Amino acid sequence: MTDQSRREFLQDLATVPALAGLGGAALSVDSNLFAGDGEESMAPATADFNEWTATTMTTRLAGENMYETAAAYCQSVYTAINEHTRPGAVILVNDSVLEAALPGVGLIHHPIDGAVLLTRRDELPQATRDEIERAHPEGVGMDDNVQVYLIGSERYISDSVRQEVESMGMNVRRIPGEGPVSVAAGVDQYVSSMHGNHEDEVLVASLDAPRRAVPVQSWNAHAGDGFLWVEGDSIPEETAEQLEARYDYAYMYLLGDEAAISSDVARDLGTFGHVTRVPDAGNPYSISAAWAGYKDIGRNQGWWFGEWARGIGWGLADPGHNFIFANPDEWQTAVPASVESHRGKHGPILAVRQDELPTPVENYLRKFFRPTEAAPYDRKYNHGWIAGPPDVVSRDVQAQVHGILEGGGPS
Repeated sequence: MTDQSRREFLQDLATVPALAGLGGAALSVDSNLFAGDGEESMAPATADFNEWTATTMTTRLAGENMYETAAAYCQSVYTAINEHTRPGAVILVNDSVLEAALPGVGLIHHPIDGAVLLTRRDELPQATRDEIERAHPEGVGMDDNVQVYLIGSERYISDSVRQEVESMGMNVRRIPGEGPVSVAAGVDQYVSSMHGNHEDEVLVASLDAPRRAVPVQSWNAHAGDGFLWVEGDSIPEETAEQLEARYDYAYMYLLGDEAAISSDVARDLGTFGHVTRVPDAGNPYSISAAWAGYKDIGRNQGWWFGEWARGIGWGLADPGHNFIFANPDEWQTAVPASVESHRGKHGPILAVRQDELPTPVENYLRKFFRPTEAAPYDRKYNHGWIAGPPDVVSRDVQAQVHGILEGGGPS
C-alpha cells in the first residue's frame, strides 16, 4: 500500500461509526480499539496490568486502579534491572487533594530523578508498596541518600505511612506543609537548596482553578523550574516570600485567565519581577495546547562576562514529537504520567476528556503534527502516551489521536 492510498484508507476509516465491527483493522493490535465503551475489552495483558492498548502511534499505560496506573508509569521509565536504571527517589503524594499533590511534580527533575506514586493519607496502598520495593530507589546522594519523599504534612500523609515506608528499609524525608500554599513553598525552598539558588522562572497557578495547572506542571518534571500557588484575588504570604527570595527578580508565568488570577494579583506580582499570562488559559484543554506550543526566550541575569538566558515552554510546532494525553478530571493518572516528560520521550501533557479530544487540542495537533506530503515519514517520530484505562481516556479518543499523529483522518 502506498503512502497516498494508506492516507485515503485512513480517511475512509475515520468516517466509520465507532461501534462498527472493524475486526482486524491494521491500525491496532487490539481488535476492540474502535469499539464503544459498552463492549468488554479483549486486550492482551502485560505482566503486571490487565488492560492496555498499543498502536503504532500510541501506547496506553494503565492499571486496575489509580495506584497501579501510577506504578505503570514508574515502571515504564525506571526498569530497575540494575543500579543505573533505578530512580533516585520515589515521591509520595496524597491521592485525594490535587492542590497538595501537584507541587510534588517539581521533585521529579534532577538531581532527585524520581517518579510520583500515590498514597492514601492513613494507608500505603499495596500497589504503591510493591512498586517502591520493585524500583528500590537508589537514594539522592546530595541529601543523605533519601529514597522516598513524602509531600505535605500529616494532614496529607500520616506518620503511620511514614513508619511503614521506613520499615521497608527506606530512608524517608518529609517536605512539610499544612496547606497547598505551604506545600508548594516548601517544595520550592527545598529544590532551591539542592541547586544553591532559586529558579527564576516560576509557574504561578490559582487555587481557584487548580486543574488548569495539571498539564503545565509537567514542564517542571522536564525542566525543574518553580511552581507556586496564589488565590484568585490575593498573594499568600508564603508565596510572596518565595518570590522575594529570587536573586534579582522572578519571571512569573500565570496559569489562568483573569477569572482565575485577577488583574490585581497580576499587578501585585509585578513587584517581584516580570509577569506573563500564558495565552488561552481559560480551561485545562486550551492551556495545555497553548503551553505545548509556547516558548519564551530572553535575558535572565548575570554580568557582562557571565550572563545567561532564560528559556521556558516546549515550543513544539512540527511533526516528530511525543505527547502525553491525560484527563485533568482524573488527575491521579495525569500527575504520575508527568515522569514521561522527564525521563521518557520528553513531551508535554495535552489535556483530553474521557470521551472527547477537545477542539483546542485537536486543532493544535492537526495544524502542526500531521505528517506532510513533503515529509511523510515524520509520522515515525510522533507518539502519544495514553494515561489511564478507557474509563479515564476512551479508546475512541486514542484512535483519534492515532489517526492524527499518523496522518490519517479527515482534515
